[in-house]
Parts: sequence; C-alpha cells; structure tokens
Amino acid sequence: MKNVLVLYYSQTGQLERVLRSLMQPFEGDAGVRVHFQPIVPERVYPFPWPVVTFFDQFPECVQLVPPAVDLPGLDESIDYDLIVLGYQTWYLSPSLPATGLLKSRYAALLRDKPVVTVIGCRNMWYRGQLAVRQLIDAAGGRFAGIFVREDQGTRAETFITVTVWLLTGRRETWKGVLSPAGVSDAAIADSARFGRQLLDGLHDGRIDRGQAVFDGADSAPVDPHYVLTEEIGWRGFRLGAGIVRLAGGPGRWQRIPLLGLFALCLGIGIVTIVPFGLVALAVFKRSARYQRWLDQQIRYLQGDDLPRAG
Repeated sequence: MKNVLVLYYSQTGQLERVLRSLMQPFEGDAGVRVHFQPIVPERVYPFPWPVVTFFDQFPECVQLVPPAVDLPGLDESIDYDLIVLGYQTWYLSPSLPATGLLKSRYAALLRDKPVVTVIGCRNMWYRGQLAVRQLIDAAGGRFAGIFVREDQGTRAETFITVTVWLLTGRRETWKGVLSPAGVSDAAIADSARFGRQLLDGLHDGRIDRGQAVFDGADSAPVDPHYVLTEEIGWRGFRLGAGIVRLAGGPGRWQRIPLLGLFALCLGIGIVTIVPFGLVALAVFKRSARYQRWLDQQIRYLQGDDLPRAG
C-alpha cells in the first residue's frame, strides 16, 4: 500500500477543489491511500479580507516570516511515499500558511520524500514557486513536479476581479463584461487528467527515481514576457517589506501609514512596472546572457530540470 499525503491551505475552498480533482484518479486504486491534511494557522486569516488586514500580511509574507501552524489529526507514524503540497501565492511569495509549514517542525515530513507542488492563484506564481523549491530543498525534500491552475481571464481582468473577490467575497464583477474571479470549473475538472499522470508515475517508479511525470509546458505554463516583470516587482516588494517592518510587527498601528504608502506604490507599480518589464524584455532578449537566464528560470519553474524516463 502506497500512502500519499496532500498538505494544503485553502482560504476560499478553491484550492481544495483543485486538489480533490487532481487526486480523483487515486480514489479507484486499491493500492494507494490518499490522506488530505489541511494546514491550520494559529492565527485565522479572514475571508473576505478587511483592507488593512489584507495589506498587513505583505511584509511578513514577502520576507518569509513563518506564522505558527498545526496539522491536527495527522498520523506522523505513516511513511508517506509522496507529498503533494498545495498553496497559493500572496504578494509574489508563498502564502503565509505555506511558509509556516515549510519552516516548522512539520517540514521534517518532506525529508527524503518526493514533493509535488500544486498552485491555484491569479497568475503571478513564478517568484513564489522559486521560494517554495528552495524551502523544499532546505527541508531535505525532493522536488518531483509542479501543477498550476490560474484564474480565468486576462491579467487586466483578474487584477480587478480577484481584488474584488478578496475584499468583498463576490466572484462576479460586472457580469457579462468580465470573467468571474477564480479558476474556471472546466479547468478544475481537467485537473484529473494530470492526476492520472501522477498516479502512473507513482506506480511505474518514475517518482521514486526522481524522473519527471509532467510535461511542464502543459502542467505549469510560463509566460516568458512576465518572468522579468515578477523579478523586478519582487525586488521592490523586498525593499518595501523591510521598511514597513521597521514600524513593528503585524497589527501595530504604526504600520498603517507605511502600508497605505505601499498600497499607493503598488497601484502605481502595476501600471508602470509591467510596461517597463515588457520594454526591458524587448531590449534584453537580444542578449544571449539574458536568454540563458530566462531559459534556466523557465525550466526550473516548470520542473523541466528533472530527468525524463528513457
């Protein structure tokens, strides 16, 4: 009997739906037992988010400051054959519950185990995945692949619809004009297709041998136009997070003016950094050095650096 542990934090329930669809092919296999284990933060993160609370997560999230988390009811005596880690990205970084898990005593669960990451988010997940792979490596885990489901709609649409969803709980914004917030039902249902690939890799030994089970271009498509943009944005976030944290820890009223300034800069940055990044891309793409960096980043993000069978 093989045991698969699915670790996840799902604030809205969307990521859990993606994971259950992904793992659906495992249900009919008598040789595999799947254990779904929610990550429970000591501090509850509200949904919908109050505006100040939403922005107050920014500094610790970007600087990977781990909150206290628990895995209630987990049977730690089981020798798991595969770990599936589901998380979202917040502020171009892993969500705080994911960071809390990967920097807690529970990170020992990953030691010498293959770990597949599953992301459900708006679309800017590149920098968050880089951080998670580094944390998996630090815990002694073996990265085994990535599966991503992005919210429906264009980047411009999702900037509006996801913001409204997070702050009000409403998925529909200007019905008939903008796509609903979140991952589409069709994309969630299609996750089972990748679950069959994962199950096959568990049975035929590719996962144990450290070989790829997904085609990264299919399971985690990367838009090369935005890799550099995220890198620029993340570096700006790091600077801003450090400044806000000078005013104290989460919940301190002294942070509010700095968080307001960050929100203003974020709005300005969205309409300037993205175009700047696209212009920089047009310049840098002529550079062989930049192209090598970009190709390496994409391969790493998609898990295409893993060896393939045959």
